[in-house]
Amino acid sequence: MAAWRELGGDTYVLAIGPLRLNIGLVVGTERALVVDTGHGPRQGAEILAAVREKTDLPLVVVNTHAHYDHYFGNAVFAADGVTEFYAHENAAAAITELGEAERPAVAEAEPEMAVGSGENTQIVVPTAIVREQPVLVDLGGHSVTLFYLGRGHTDGDLLVGTGTTLFSGDLLEEGGYPEFGDSYPEEWADVLRHISALRHRYENLVPGHGSLCSDAFVRTMADTMATAVRSARQATRETPEDATKAIPILPYGPEQSRLFIHRLKASSVR
Repeated sequence: MAAWRELGGDTYVLAIGPLRLNIGLVVGTERALVVDTGHGPRQGAEILAAVREKTDLPLVVVNTHAHYDHYFGNAVFAADGVTEFYAHENAAAAITELGEAERPAVAEAEPEMAVGSGENTQIVVPTAIVREQPVLVDLGGHSVTLFYLGRGHTDGDLLVGTGTTLFSGDLLEEGGYPEFGDSYPEEWADVLRHISALRHRYENLVPGHGSLCSDAFVRTMADTMATAVRSARQATRETPEDATKAIPILPYGPEQSRLFIHRLKASSVR
């Protein structure tokens, strides 16, 4: 696990393998805020130990969205005394509904979590809910803004803004194709444009996975996704019986292109 990287304003990021997950930390005078908790009790314990090297303050946790690698470590933090777990209302609902079904995804890395047996393997659902209006979390000396820009990577992606840094969750991923499994591609491109519009407000832009991003990266990701939406829609109109014929023209890998087409069709049904 890499060391904490300082981002100014008592804000830090920690990259943790194997998925290059970015963990955020903001330290105030009264408490500290942690962004995401990893894929289970083993990784969660590593993250908590790293947090405790920086601060002994009471903690608040934010889960950026409802994918297992961002919230399966919650129980470790609950055991450390955390009672405030923030998420968007759609993410909290998805964790409640689908959390148990995600357990098999960590069978190799977190076997105890996969079967739900052992210490800190329970699924902790956030109860501090963010809806359409931003929420300001006062840490003492620093305030953190939690806000929602609409559906994108999921229907419940929460952004975390500090005085220097924007933590984007998996709305941004550096070093690989976007994950489209339960995404809203057309709306995602719009959300990315909104993130780009915030470029003068934050010095640092932290993706859910990978290295820090530039505004050029965000704009390219938005333009690529918007182009892919247009291309897929055109190909689907031309060959409605076989939408997979659009795969070769999309700017993503074959598997991600299949997911992209599936989600584009699914999210177009109103």
